[in-house]
Amino acid sequence: GGVAMSADGSTLLVRSGAPSSALLCLVCLVPPPPPDAFAFAPIVVPPSTLPADLKKARGDATLPQGMVTFVVGRGRQRLEHVSKNVLCVRSDYFRTMFGAGMKERDAAEVT
Repeated sequence: GGVAMSADGSTLLVRSGAPSSALLCLVCLVPPPPPDAFAFAPIVVPPSTLPADLKKARGDATLPQGMVTFVVGRGRQRLEHVSKNVLCVRSDYFRTMFGAGMKERDAAEVT
């Protein structure tokens, strides 16, 4: 067997066993410094706009009324009782999907 230490004393290289079947092990004596991942700026979560969006939904005749069921994935999982008007005030994508002239506007189920 044999032992070798790194120049800074932080790591040992240990050899054990017969020369023909020797195993080498690297042993860290000092923990490595933390990664620079902590240098990133924290994630800032903006304040919720849900109350204001729900107020916008009241009395807006351009918004569709009623609930919709989404059928998604290979297993055809059902997401039921989703409010069309809440989706529309919270998302431009759904406002377009359920907009005037679109077949989804009056659909009870969307796949």
